[in-house]
Amino acid sequence: MRRLLLLLVLLGAVVINAQAQDGYRYAKRGYFRSVRVGALHDMTTSHTLDVGHSIDLVNGYAFNKWFMMGGGIGVQYTIYNIDSDDNSGQTNVKVPIYLHLRANVLDRKVTPYFALNLGGGFCKGYLPNLGANGDPEQLNGSYEFYYMEPQIGAAVRFGGGKMLELGLSFYADFGRGLNGGPKLNIGFTW
Repeated sequence: MRRLLLLLVLLGAVVINAQAQDGYRYAKRGYFRSVRVGALHDMTTSHTLDVGHSIDLVNGYAFNKWFMMGGGIGVQYTIYNIDSDDNSGQTNVKVPIYLHLRANVLDRKVTPYFALNLGGGFCKGYLPNLGANGDPEQLNGSYEFYYMEPQIGAAVRFGGGKMLELGLSFYADFGRGLNGGPKLNIGFTW
């Protein structure tokens, strides 16, 4: 009888432990790393082909399966399509440094998520004309800025906290007027 009772207690503990782990099947508490690459469109000017590329690195802590917080740094390389022949193909580089906040919506293999990046950074290179009341064009200028990037997307979770993510965001920097535009990201978190 004692053996049967002990066996039932052990079996119950294994089942309870399995159910507790099942709730965290796709998420992991603790340190995480994330890398994202993106394609962006700068809507600062009236040109239609101001495009760029970005890469972001984020390190942080996953508090549970729902909320993650970390710090990130990115590099955005933008190519401006200028109508005049002498300035065609001018570029600039922006380096945002930010706080990364992320909320996962579901505890499922595929989950929608919301993220917000807040911080600041600097820009170096070509600065387009911002209109009649804005700053004039500069071929080799620089400025510092405040940075904000809300993002919405979907993540496919794998075991151990790994995720493949696809997101759409709108980045904005405030330093030399308001600059920004839409950005499509693909990333991997481990």
